[in-house]
Amino acid sequence: MAAAVFLSLATLAVSSSPARVLVVGGSGRVGGSTARWLGKLDPTLRVAVGGRSAQSFESARSRLPPQCEFVTVDLDGGDAALAQAIAGYSLVVHTAGPFQQRTDPSLMRAAIKAGIPYADVCDELVLARNAKALTDEAAAAGVPCVVSCGIWPGVSALMAAEAVGKLGGKGACERLEFSFFTAGTGGAGPTIVSATFLLLATKVAMYVDGDLVEEEPWLDRRVREFGEGIGEHECYTLDNPDVPTTAEALGIKNCVSRFGTYPSFWNQLFGGLKAVLPQSLLMDRGKMQGLAIFSMPIIRAVDALVGGTNAMRVDAWSSDGRQVTLRCAHADLEDCVGQATAAFGLELMRGRGGGGDASATATTVPGGVHFPAELGDAARANILRVAREKAIVWEM
Repeated sequence: MAAAVFLSLATLAVSSSPARVLVVGGSGRVGGSTARWLGKLDPTLRVAVGGRSAQSFESARSRLPPQCEFVTVDLDGGDAALAQAIAGYSLVVHTAGPFQQRTDPSLMRAAIKAGIPYADVCDELVLARNAKALTDEAAAAGVPCVVSCGIWPGVSALMAAEAVGKLGGKGACERLEFSFFTAGTGGAGPTIVSATFLLLATKVAMYVDGDLVEEEPWLDRRVREFGEGIGEHECYTLDNPDVPTTAEALGIKNCVSRFGTYPSFWNQLFGGLKAVLPQSLLMDRGKMQGLAIFSMPIIRAVDALVGGTNAMRVDAWSSDGRQVTLRCAHADLEDCVGQATAAFGLELMRGRGGGGDASATATTVPGGVHFPAELGDAARANILRVAREKAIVWEM
């Protein structure tokens, strides 16, 4: 079903041999889900997993596509090593978080130099900005890149673009709010959990009256309704690159993002950690990864009880008071983030000699570095069609 849906709506150009896709971080939860969805959406692809540890790959093999190979990729190993690792691939997808405190888009730079389309799930604004600075280089090379893609950030920004379009297009939206909800951790692994801890020490970037400002995280509690079967849940401010990148792309003067989880004691725990732990400790990547690993037994126990539903809501208001509300939800965060990431990645290959069928398929993403909200109507529609599959709420 998934392959038929994507290949009929977003078919790729014919290649004399199967296209090869490298998912860096594919042994993790997000990367593994992305690799599986790449195989579902285009069974002709040869999917490889990149990472530092062959042992982690072997542990994750049962969750990966059949015949998936391992490639050693060290993000800190230098440009020459990265160039060698990615040589010969038709697409590079970077899912190896956490991205917090990283500043050098080294893998993207290597992909651009090699002429390979690139996508990542970066949720760190500084790193995303530094990646965007390579847009002239990518455009000159004709290499399409999308940063901060996935479910959120990613599909959420496409929802924002849809909402702004309903109000009249760029400049028509005065205020936009992102609201996100995940039951438990959504089945996330320790890397995503540690990223959440790191975000508790990260100032929240938001637009207020046209100015980009920074505020403390996990404040300004709001209750939002996420649709039938999900109901109302509390959300708190948390940094999200969707906010500045979407506001700037769509001409929005006021924009903020909030997140909440369930059961409510997780929200209280996050607030307590922020209040009790010194910022220097919350910003320590190694210690937060250790805390996440230590916490996994109780996290898994709670996840088994509450499930892994992921829900997103976008509210947009025009200056004359008109409001548009869009909602989207899936039953499992791990599954839908891979689904969305794979859709973004395959859209970059469209018309560029990737796998699949239909050489007449037109390119929808030009060379350059793009944030999701900047993508054109055709690319946005194609990705949203894929994201809609298996959705339990879809109000667009």
